[in-house]
Amino acid sequence: MNLTETVKRRVKMRSDYGLYIVALICFIIAGVLLAVAIPLEQMSAVAIAMFVILGILFAAGGYALRPKVVVKAPVSPPPAIITEPSPSPTPPLPPTEEQVPPAPPKPPLEEVPTPQTPAPTLEEPAKVEEEKPVRRRRRKKTA
Repeated sequence: MNLTETVKRRVKMRSDYGLYIVALICFIIAGVLLAVAIPLEQMSAVAIAMFVILGILFAAGGYALRPKVVVKAPVSPPPAIITEPSPSPTPPLPPTEEQVPPAPPKPPLEEVPTPQTPAPTLEEPAKVEEEKPVRRRRRKKTA
């Protein structure tokens, strides 16, 4: 890498960083003056206020000069405008009722034999099993 490439590749510092550094130095000087000047004289109070105000101004200047982040919105093609000729108004048709064929009758349900369970022993109390009624699902109404 030669000298010209080094000059071309030199990274420039953003100006807002420099302003932030100057603001930080102003705040540090104001803090030192506040810590050292125990009996606040008229001159030290003015100097402290001046450095605080300068620090705020430099910080605001750095904030104002920071590069703005530009968010690019995805570009989508404009929607196609389709113009269809409007159909000529037609008189409304009388409603027609569709004939729904009756559902075929269902065959009766077969009972499935249950396996015999052994008799409960004396140690276990006898459990009475009750048959639960069979629930059937309702059909959805079709329009």
